[in-house]
Amino acid sequence: MASAHDFFLLGDHEAAKQLVVSALTSEGFVVTSTPTGGLLAKRGSAASTFWLGAFAGKNFQLTFLVDFMVDQQGRLVARLNRNMAGGALKGGAIGAAKTDTAFQETANAIAAALHPAGILADSIAQK
Repeated sequence: MASAHDFFLLGDHEAAKQLVVSALTSEGFVVTSTPTGGLLAKRGSAASTFWLGAFAGKNFQLTFLVDFMVDQQGRLVARLNRNMAGGALKGGAIGAAKTDTAFQETANAIAAALHPAGILADSIAQK
C-alpha cells in the first residue's frame, strides 16, 4: 500500500502543474491550491461518508494532496499523498481498501496524462 507517489517531470513547471490539475479533475476531484503552492484534491460527500462509511459508494469522500518540489536535476516533482489512516477512520477495512484503490487509480490517471505529453521522466511509489 503506497502512501505517496512521486512523478518526476520535464519541461515547464507551470505547464506540468496544469496537466496534474487536469488529470485530477478528470478523475472527478475538485482541485484547490494549498497555501504552500500544492494542490488539495477532494471528491465525494463528507456527510454521506460520515453516515454511511464505506457504504457511501461513489459518494465516499476522498482527499489527496499534491506537493510540488524541484529535485537536484531541476525537474519538477509532483508528490501525490494520502492519509493512510483516513480511509480506515471513515469506513474501516472496507474504507481503507476503497481509499487504496482510488489512490492507485488516481496515480495511474496522472501518469496517463503526463506520459503522452512527453514530460514524465520517472514515477516512483513510496511506501
